[in-house]
Amino acid sequence: MKKTIFILLLLCSITNSLNAQILKRKYSNGFRYQILTTEIKQEKSFNGDQGVFVEDVVPNSTSESAGIKEGDIIVEINGTPIADVSTFTSPPLSEITVDNPVAYKVWRNKAFVQLRTTAKAKVSKTKQGIHYEYGEIKTAFGYLRTLLSKPVNASGKLPAILFIQGNMCESVIEVPEKDPYEQFCNEMTLKGYAVMRIDKPGSGDSEGKFTTCDQMTFNQELEQFQTGLESLMKNKTIDSKKIYLFGHSMGGMITPILASTNPTVKGAMVYGTLSTNFGSYYPEIINRSLLQSGNSPEVALQYKNYTKEIITSLFDENKTPQQIIKDKPEYESLLQQVFGWNEKDNTIIYRSLAFNRELNKIDPKKYWEKVTCPILSIYGTSDFEAIDKEYATAMLGWTNSKNAKYSKAIILENTDHAFALVGSMEEGIKLKHSGNYAQIMQDKFNPLVVTKTAEWLASF
Repeated sequence: MKKTIFILLLLCSITNSLNAQILKRKYSNGFRYQILTTEIKQEKSFNGDQGVFVEDVVPNSTSESAGIKEGDIIVEINGTPIADVSTFTSPPLSEITVDNPVAYKVWRNKAFVQLRTTAKAKVSKTKQGIHYEYGEIKTAFGYLRTLLSKPVNASGKLPAILFIQGNMCESVIEVPEKDPYEQFCNEMTLKGYAVMRIDKPGSGDSEGKFTTCDQMTFNQELEQFQTGLESLMKNKTIDSKKIYLFGHSMGGMITPILASTNPTVKGAMVYGTLSTNFGSYYPEIINRSLLQSGNSPEVALQYKNYTKEIITSLFDENKTPQQIIKDKPEYESLLQQVFGWNEKDNTIIYRSLAFNRELNKIDPKKYWEKVTCPILSIYGTSDFEAIDKEYATAMLGWTNSKNAKYSKAIILENTDHAFALVGSMEEGIKLKHSGNYAQIMQDKFNPLVVTKTAEWLASF
């Protein structure tokens, strides 16, 4: 679900759906992969620095037609070296269309192999009991793919949920059936709700005419979901008086803004979100994760203070990472390891400096105080990336008192940031760094996330 997992199901697609007038389903490869580790390179006798390790190949996909196999290391596609996840979602690979030639350079059996095929398409998403409608919204920065899932046997106008994903830039539509987001959206649909997802610019079928997700600003992201909410309100099959928001992680920062500025929203739900601005939140998360990983309090505090100092430089003094490094060269590794700084794209935690600076100005409490609809705050006790249990409860006191009787906080035991049952927080952190977490979060989805959400929705 996050880029730190480094896994992406690269699906293919075919024709325009009836509801999409501009966006066409894009080509993609059709394999699951992980980044190269020292262990993989040793096992495969591979000395290169770039490429991805193929974990699984999707049947009837472009990669299968080319002869890609599980265990291959894909080094290049159409002559483009595979550096990281962004290679697949950026030109020229993101611009390949169905029936275009595709050439793979693959490391297999201690030798390079050249494989060729033409880009194939994959049928649109299907699941028993669910009807999927592929659509689009137009923003100032491009056309974005939407997916509206509806229960097949429903009658009349449907209650609807706008799903607002976290910080990730990957598609929330082109994902495996067991992806946590996919499971949540599908199960809520089977409970009787229409659920809308929106891909960010540059991911899935979306086209970022002037920007891509990693370079967009926070205000542009806010515009994306405001536009999506408006499209739901105008949809003649949706009950405009029964539209709810569900924000996960960073999406929980957008949720109170939308709920406070759109009074017709009937309910606002958040899972694993922030209770303060980003600059106050991040040092605490670094401190917590280091302590839970077995580091001493002294080391955890030291890195917390380093993080605070860098945040002050980035957000209060408006310094660039390059300027920080010029003043303190020893902070280059901290920027890379703690902030995920990518010098090539000049991104912090996979997003632009502009995004993070705008995000840092957002105090969610100020927006929650303006929300008049009931709210549901969900916290997993193993979620080291989000608010504390106390904040999940305190949030209820921030909203308009007339709806206080309907608002609720739910604490899910042993559940982490990705809705997965992982045991204690300490055990969850170990699993996160086990190298198998991508599969764990799919197999260990906690069904109570859906059950408790549906129960709350039915309560008012």
